[in-house]
Amino acid sequence: MNTSITPLLEIDWLQLLPLILPILFLNVLLIGITLFDWYKRKNQIVLPYLWLWIIVSMQMVGPILYLMIGRRNARHDYDS
Repeated sequence: MNTSITPLLEIDWLQLLPLILPILFLNVLLIGITLFDWYKRKNQIVLPYLWLWIIVSMQMVGPILYLMIGRRNARHDYDS
């Protein structure tokens, strides 16, 4: 198993920057929009802190899962 970091040091990161920056920007934008939506709806969704953990811990996949599945799981309060 190769555990040396010298191949990472040999990469010209400035050439990869135009490819990495849009992906990074979209990821931060997606997480920001999702966290804003989560904050607005946290009293309405089922298991809100589990969804928060999913959004924050699973890059790109977590926010998409929340927007597709988590928003639909509305809490039904039958007591009121």
